[in-house]
Amino acid sequence: MKISNWQSTEKKFIHSLNENELLDQWHELHAADLTESPDSVLLNAWLLFHNGHFSDAAKTALELGAAGTPVLIRSVVAYTDYIGEDEDENTNLLEQAYLLGEEHCHEDTNCQFTTALAMGRYSQSISITKALAKGLGGKVKNLLSHVLNEQPNHAEAHLAMAMYHAEIIDKVGSTLGGLTYGAKAKTAYKHIEQSLELVPNAINLIEAGNATLFLKGDKGMDEATVLYQRAAKVKPLDTLQAMDVDFAQSQLED
Repeated sequence: MKISNWQSTEKKFIHSLNENELLDQWHELHAADLTESPDSVLLNAWLLFHNGHFSDAAKTALELGAAGTPVLIRSVVAYTDYIGEDEDENTNLLEQAYLLGEEHCHEDTNCQFTTALAMGRYSQSISITKALAKGLGGKVKNLLSHVLNEQPNHAEAHLAMAMYHAEIIDKVGSTLGGLTYGAKAKTAYKHIEQSLELVPNAINLIEAGNATLFLKGDKGMDEATVLYQRAAKVKPLDTLQAMDVDFAQSQLED
């Protein structure tokens, strides 16, 4: 991982949040304990992630091996979504992240979800068509299916599954998508509805809007715009969520 080359998140995005200040205060109070055990180091990695220090979070996670894989992958996805400007480097980071997840994630559903997330982002970066040819579509679906079997209220997994169905239908059509990959618009809408009932946060609303456009094209523009408008009004709870809200707002300004 070229983590040492990552730009500092705060140079790209500065957003002050009370929740982040509380996390920083907690970090200061417990700084002496954060290097004493693997659990403390893992907690420190998550605190760094939620405060937007994605590079430092990933570096800390790397030191933990398999236990740090979920926060490492989350950090890579966040970095490539909003910070990294080199598309080739982003693709490389996402590929390494999901491969690491495949190596380390077996029964851990959180780790499996983050692996599916990185695999999905990688697929988008190389094109869904190429990803399907490499067999990644089936891997993503299997990972998400397992996560939802174990955690049926996993809102992000529902939305990711909706995107799986929607993107395939968009690329190969509903008939071929259904016959070859089991992709169905009805299933996508069901997962969107379940996700937003559970957690209507900014990223789920944004992705719901994207999935709607994949499924309906220009006919879904008004519906997608409403979802983006809702995302733009969400109160963020950490730096990544603030970046999601900022992104939604920026899209509405165009």
